[in-house]
Amino acid sequence: MSDLDLGRILDAWGLPRPRAIGPASGGYQNRTSYVSCATGDFVLRVYTNVSDPSRQRFEHELLRRLGAAGLPFAIPHPVPSTSGDTLRVVDGRLAALFVRIAGEPASEDDPVARRRGAAALADVDAALGTFDHFEVTVPSFTGALAAMHPLVDDLDAAVAECGLDADESRRLAIALHEVAELADPLYASLPQQVTHGDFGFGNLLLRDGTVIGYLDFEHSGWDVRAMDLAVGLYRWPQLGDVAMVRCDEFGRAYCARLALDIAEVAALPALMRLRAGVAFVHWTGRRRAGLATADDTRWRARRALLVNDWVERNGAALVARGLGWVERVDA
Repeated sequence: MSDLDLGRILDAWGLPRPRAIGPASGGYQNRTSYVSCATGDFVLRVYTNVSDPSRQRFEHELLRRLGAAGLPFAIPHPVPSTSGDTLRVVDGRLAALFVRIAGEPASEDDPVARRRGAAALADVDAALGTFDHFEVTVPSFTGALAAMHPLVDDLDAAVAECGLDADESRRLAIALHEVAELADPLYASLPQQVTHGDFGFGNLLLRDGTVIGYLDFEHSGWDVRAMDLAVGLYRWPQLGDVAMVRCDEFGRAYCARLALDIAEVAALPALMRLRAGVAFVHWTGRRRAGLATADDTRWRARRALLVNDWVERNGAALVARGLGWVERVDA
């Protein structure tokens, strides 16, 4: 999409010319650009592969409510267009404009960012847990891997075409079927609420070691509450020897702000495995839709194997540490 096209989209918000437009880093499901003009600095998001904007309508309602929730950091603020709507279709593309939050993306290599990022996630979850009614449809997650993506309804077929060798394929298929069987009892027994759904350090903006912005609620929806912490823990097994230390650090900082119950802590290893399966299915669907490469899917398949292997070896120890996070909070 050319800058001329972006200019026509920005006209729908009445931003004055001249405008400086530059690409924003991160993101893979839409095109995101920074925009500066006389009225301020903004972020333009142009959605790709979206025919039904219901998820974006939910995201915008959620952002408006979070913006009024008294969080200690900024949440993206959708800007009304000239029609009053925060979502517009221009040249066949769905777009939204947000006020830009000044700050630098956090780094997972920074221990301060890790601890404060976990605390910020807990703050978001605490606020989200107070929302029980929305004017629009709320996306709902059930943990059913074969229903996670409209183009992926056969886990064995997805594994067979992801490019792993025979032993890897066998182990991944077993792991996916095992975690698929765990999903129903997990979702039937654990507390649920609206969750952020996609924790990542690129979604945190820091200034002088303080979180000043929390971004990317595109994957928010009704889910098991503990899944947000599991998503944060899911990123660490690939680090090998320091994985447990990072999990302990992250979980302790999260539970110091929002204590999970014992059943949720006990479910974290299974939820990490489920998250690994969700990522594999999601990227398989993107590849089948022509939006990702075979290498993208193969990488997620191997990461799912890595997470499953790590959980098999370390899941009990993780739960033991997790009970310590909760006990310290309850003391």
